[in-house]
Amino acid sequence: MFDQWAARSTADGKDYKARVESLREQLLQQQFALADSGRSVILVVAGVDGAGKGVLVHRINEWMDPRRIETNTFWDRSNEEDERPYFWRYWRCLPASGYTAIFLGSWYHTPIQQRVDGEIDAKAMRTVGERIRIFERQLSAEGAIVIKLWLHVSEETQREQLDESAPQKRQNPRVTDRPYELHGKYKSTLRAAEELVRQTQSAECPWHIIDAEDRRSCELTAGEIILKAMQSPPTAATAAPLPPSPGNDYLAAVALDKRLDRDAYKKKLDRYQARLQDLVWQAYRDKRSLVVAFEGWDAAGKGSAIRRVTAALDPRLYRLNQVAAPSDEEAAHHYLWRFWRRLQRDGKATLFDRSWYGRVLVERVEGFASDREWQRAYEEINEFESELVAHGNIVAKFWIHISPEEQLARFRAREKEARKRYKITEEDWRNRDKWPAYAEAVNQMVDLTDTEHARWHLIPGNSKHYARVRILKKLCETLEGALG
Repeated sequence: MFDQWAARSTADGKDYKARVESLREQLLQQQFALADSGRSVILVVAGVDGAGKGVLVHRINEWMDPRRIETNTFWDRSNEEDERPYFWRYWRCLPASGYTAIFLGSWYHTPIQQRVDGEIDAKAMRTVGERIRIFERQLSAEGAIVIKLWLHVSEETQREQLDESAPQKRQNPRVTDRPYELHGKYKSTLRAAEELVRQTQSAECPWHIIDAEDRRSCELTAGEIILKAMQSPPTAATAAPLPPSPGNDYLAAVALDKRLDRDAYKKKLDRYQARLQDLVWQAYRDKRSLVVAFEGWDAAGKGSAIRRVTAALDPRLYRLNQVAAPSDEEAAHHYLWRFWRRLQRDGKATLFDRSWYGRVLVERVEGFASDREWQRAYEEINEFESELVAHGNIVAKFWIHISPEEQLARFRAREKEARKRYKITEEDWRNRDKWPAYAEAVNQMVDLTDTEHARWHLIPGNSKHYARVRILKKLCETLEGALG
């Protein structure tokens, strides 16, 4: 396949020089235009060892302004990376709007190597390919220009590079520090690569196979491909159509009359906090991370419920993230970027006071996200949580529900009490006026993201005592079910 698909530019000395000068000028113009477009470039440079990937990346940085390019090189996975979901190491390196990120040794490297070494079979490879397609589709839908280059050379050329027997002007420096491990794996590497390339070829994120036998030709071809991709207008991503509403009012089914008297509350609080402490330590020993999302109405009692959870945890075993409006840096990235990068290592708990569900709640209702953006977010969120669980993480999600009357009473109480007055803002009152719109969004959220691997727990919150104990109990049950 690579021999048939490989593209190559031909040019003699004078023609080559003229084309390179023109290409550099246009690339710089497009790079400056990119800074104001709100888009980013994600450049994947892949290929067999000895094809000149590092040389090409060096040339790209030379031709363009390197101050707006970040080159990411991925070799062996570190312990820190192994202890998080597979795509974590790549999400955290995604470029901000207006910037370019080069991935040398990308999300393709590990599965191809595993396939060559017999660590995964064809079925597992298809699963990997589907996850990569979803990942790249998410990036493209958010406005990123995804460019994927595969540099192809013959087996003879690779052998010369590995043996360092190629003519000096054709020798690629520092091919690998383990060249002899690669001998005899050319054909198996191509078979694995072709398998994955076919599975991940798509209209929005296509592969470009480049004949890299001649270095100048390779560089010119790659530069022209990059320029064409940067000049292309953004493709309007279609939103995943929402399924017909099932007519379920999940919030109406929550029994808000549930209560606990003070004595029962104290006994159950102590019991479930002690049990949760033991389970979180067991999860730490088993290298199973806990990821918890807390959502709910304003004044529903999320903060006080979270404090009862953290009171049961060793501070060394968790991190609590309070999520507000995104910072400028966060807003310049995919909306899931700030949540991926906060995930803790295996065995640690990550708690979110408000979460990625803001995309389909406040951003939807307040118009901060377009219809296309929040409608496709359900699929993106389900994939995110699926990847967490596939890695071994335990996911729990809570919506604390209260009645409009209870919320009003709590708002007024906060206004009267000096030490709680900071909790009530004009924004809280404005959000209250949009209760029906938020209720519709919550019901849609539960309907589309309550999955077998990441269940929603709707917690009656009119009684804070009952809500706190219920959350602790559900956390214990979730951990017990996952840990066995």
